[in-house]
Amino acid sequence: MSLASNFRSRCALVFVALALAAPPAHAELVTHTFTGQLTTITNGSGVTADLTGLFTLGQAVTLEYTIERTTAPTQQDAYTSAYTDAITALTFTVGSWTGTGTPSSVTTVTDNAPSGGVNYDQYSAQIISGITAPPLGSAMYQSLTYTLDDIQGTVFGSTALPRVFPDLGVFEGKTMTVLLFDFTQLKAGYVMATLAGVATPAQPQTWGRLKALYR
Repeated sequence: MSLASNFRSRCALVFVALALAAPPAHAELVTHTFTGQLTTITNGSGVTADLTGLFTLGQAVTLEYTIERTTAPTQQDAYTSAYTDAITALTFTVGSWTGTGTPSSVTTVTDNAPSGGVNYDQYSAQIISGITAPPLGSAMYQSLTYTLDDIQGTVFGSTALPRVFPDLGVFEGKTMTVLLFDFTQLKAGYVMATLAGVATPAQPQTWGRLKALYR
């Protein structure tokens, strides 16, 4: 065997050994669970639908979603990354009304964006489709959004999706909005909740995933 052939064979063996030794790529799914209460219900003023007969101010609200942290971002500008369809499952409740599904979504993370002489951080998501909820009389679920604003610009250090969601006390704005359309009134209305608490439960498969790296 020639010297060149011997060298190529050794390189190939090294490449195979490195490939076998490298740990497999794993998804990193995290779940965030928010709680809050309704603070706004459209009452039919202007062009909005009257939803006051369907909801009550102060009703308990929950929002829980699982998000894939390894989703590749799209850079919207120097301060904001967008993650398309990173959410793999979502459930919300308003009182006893529940919507759930695997949504089409866009999640954005903003870090230190300048505005009016200050820098701000923001975490937001728009749920475009994929969530189903039972009708409330003639009113039907249309869409859902949530936005958390830190006008001090201190909560995030990058535009990466957070692994453990920060305490909501650091956010000045923290809202979830559900849009509905009433087919009797032929108008859209919405309810808005103020989110007050958040938890990031440990995923049961986390330890197994870590052990797999060393097998």
